[in-house]
Amino acid sequence: MHEKYQKFLETEFAVFDVETTGLNPAGDEVLEIAALRMKGKEIIGRFEQLIQPTRPIPPEVEKIHGLNEIFLLVNGRPSAEVIAEFLKFIDGAIMVGHNIREFDWIFILNHAKKFNLALPENKIIDTLELSRKLLSLPRYNLTEVAKSFGWEHKNAHRAMPDVEMNAKVFVELMELLFKREEEKNPTA
Repeated sequence: MHEKYQKFLETEFAVFDVETTGLNPAGDEVLEIAALRMKGKEIIGRFEQLIQPTRPIPPEVEKIHGLNEIFLLVNGRPSAEVIAEFLKFIDGAIMVGHNIREFDWIFILNHAKKFNLALPENKIIDTLELSRKLLSLPRYNLTEVAKSFGWEHKNAHRAMPDVEMNAKVFVELMELLFKREEEKNPTA
């Protein structure tokens, strides 16, 4: 177990989250990307960018994350630039996030394709899947998983607060995974 734990501490991860104009990765746009680059449990880099939308943001979506078109036009940057920078930031890291396999990562892949960027081939650890495997909860959204560890998740649905909470949850889930493995195989 010690070898595996040491390997975890030496591995680079990129915990990330996106906020979007909707739920369709093929047609909707990314409005915000945030990521923390970690080596094991230590944060070694931060990425946080707003993106200028190319079409109106539905009012019901704006209510979720509070990002509106005027704010993003003033403070955001073109999507192609931000996606290219993000792909450099995550290069070589294992991607970590809550429901990223079914949502966030698909948006990144579709945007990379759209801008003719090399498709990332990062491995993925989805904390939604991991929490379902390790915890017994009525719901497995990030707020509920965080609560199970005694944390209150404020500012949900903004990229960096979600990433910061998800990074803490990821470390706790990994610690739990290693602890359970140790209990199953005490001599390993």
